[in-house]
Parts: sequence; C-alpha cells; structure tokens
Amino acid sequence: MTLPKLDYDQIASQYNQRYPEAQYWERGQALSALAKQVGAQTILEVGSGTGFWLNLLSQTGTKLFGLDYSMGMIQQAKEQPAPLSLTRGLGTQLPYRSASFDLVYCIDAIHHFGDHHAFIAEAYRILKPGGALAIIGHDPHEGGSRWYIYDYFDTVYDTDLRRYPAGNSVLQWMEQEGFQNIDSKTAEQIRSIHIGEAVLKDPFLKHNATSQLALLDEAGYRSGLERIHQALAHAKEENERIVFSSEIDVKIFLGFKP
Repeated sequence: MTLPKLDYDQIASQYNQRYPEAQYWERGQALSALAKQVGAQTILEVGSGTGFWLNLLSQTGTKLFGLDYSMGMIQQAKEQPAPLSLTRGLGTQLPYRSASFDLVYCIDAIHHFGDHHAFIAEAYRILKPGGALAIIGHDPHEGGSRWYIYDYFDTVYDTDLRRYPAGNSVLQWMEQEGFQNIDSKTAEQIRSIHIGEAVLKDPFLKHNATSQLALLDEAGYRSGLERIHQALAHAKEENERIVFSSEIDVKIFLGFKP
C-alpha cells in the first residue's frame, strides 16, 4: 500500500501556527509526568518537528534529543530556547546506540513513519531497562471522535485511516517486542466549536497547518473550502446557526522496557 508523503521542508517555517501561545497542552503535562516517573536523564522525540514539545520538556533538566527527516523542521527546532541535540533520520532506523534513552516518544508523528511496527522495535532497542515508550496521537479508527475537516474535505478521512495505525495494533506490537505494563489512555480531549464564519479563523483550517490538509493539492483544498463557504451561505439564507465542531480524544500508548 503506497501512502501519501508530505514535504515538511515546504511548510516548516509556518508550522508553529498550530500551537497558540495561550493553549494549555495536557499532552505536554503527561509527558513531563512520565519523564519524572521514569527518572529520565535522556529523552528522545522521534518526529520532533519544530522542537515545540521538546522545548516544553526543558524544565525537567534532562538531555533532550530530537530526530526528524525534514531539514526544514530541524532548522526551526534550532531556534527553540532549549538546548536540543538534533539529528536527521528515519523513525524506522534510529541512529542511536542500544540502551541510550530513558524516554522515547512521538506526538502526532507515527503515521509518517511508514512501518509503524519497525519504529516500536527500534524504540525498544534504544531504551534503557526501565525506560518508557510513549506514542501520542488520535486514532481515526476509533469511533466517537469528530472533526469537521473530515466532513468538508474529500479523501482526508480515508487517507488518515490508511496512514494511522489502529490503537489495538500499537498495543499488540508493543507486547510482541517485549514491552511490559502496556496501557492506553486519553491524554487530552480536544473540544472546539466554531460558530458561523469564525471557522475561517481556525488555524487548523490553513492549507499547511496539518498534514491532513497539506497533503491535498490546491484544487482539493480549495474545493473543501468552497464547501464550507457554501454551508455558511446556506445557513445565512435560512437564518440558521451553523456549528463546526471538533471532538477528538488524543490517546497515549505506553510501554515500559523491563
């Protein structure tokens, strides 16, 4: 199965627009708590992007490492206040010695790695005994979540089903590789409502703010935007209130190396 790929070098300079400064990030708090739980001295983020999450972990006083395939993203991460050790590489072939890290994690990134099981195997290899792997992101295979982007942009939901591993598969692969105390839970609940034309100011609606929309060509993106404008116009004509809602459970999948 050939999966679509995104050139993050093209959108790296604008990618941080998805992280409003006023936002409270429960994912970051969950990571900080996990780092303290395992007494992490060395932490690696795979798919580290602009270094946003690593920078949040700088208060833990640990050595922070980031790996990303995009040099554009790495250049952005170099501008973070925290001192980061950054490397270009693949999530399925981690360029680190075995038993090097206390915590390995990825956030909203495993769907870019291609061979999801291979990443989990590599994470196990480079973790120290007692170390933890955390895979954080939403699972489009799981019912209950809604995202208006899926409703208005063709192919986006079906593409996500192909790109993202199902949560039960992630847990199964962790078990197969030897992880213990495996668990999954909700790390953050994203609940946002945009009423009427306020949706047009949603930063996640920009073409290059998420991989879901960035994978669309210009025609596909414009077509989805036009559907939103048509829905807005229809609601105005009918004097109706139209709501664009997002209800997404961000999961954390945990495993510990014995």
